[in-house]
Amino acid sequence: MEIKKISFIFLTALFLVWPPSLRAQVPPPFETPPVITETEARRFIDEYVDQYIEMDIDAFMILFSKGAIENRMLTYADIREIYRMTFDNSASLKYDLEVSTIHIYKEGAAVAGRYEVIQALKGSPYKKVYKGNIQWELIREDGVLRIKEINYGRDYRWDRPWHPYP
Repeated sequence: MEIKKISFIFLTALFLVWPPSLRAQVPPPFETPPVITETEARRFIDEYVDQYIEMDIDAFMILFSKGAIENRMLTYADIREIYRMTFDNSASLKYDLEVSTIHIYKEGAAVAGRYEVIQALKGSPYKKVYKGNIQWELIREDGVLRIKEINYGRDYRWDRPWHPYP
């Protein structure tokens, strides 16, 4: 009987000091995949540029959440009106974009880069050039990506057609 008692104590002690790696393997905690992937974010930004150049206000505004904010103060209705006026006054738009960072986080993605837009004005030989830094905050809403917030700085200049006399 004494041997059984000693064996039990020995086995219990051995189990308690046994390396955890040799005990039952516990699977790592389940990690949810990111809501948005970097590839999706890049595709979305490409679509944003394409729709901007197309100048179709309805197709362009689908990219925005109804709760979107621009430059920390403009609401969805303001954003729509500004882009509608831009598109209505443009003969054409050229949009060059260089994405510098895409940061994926739990709720969405933050995209940052530099842009240059050249706006040819209707009925005018003049062009406006806008350029600066730009950032988008993207979210998944109703299963699709949308812009939650867009912020940008801009400097623009008027480009005149060349003329020999000032």
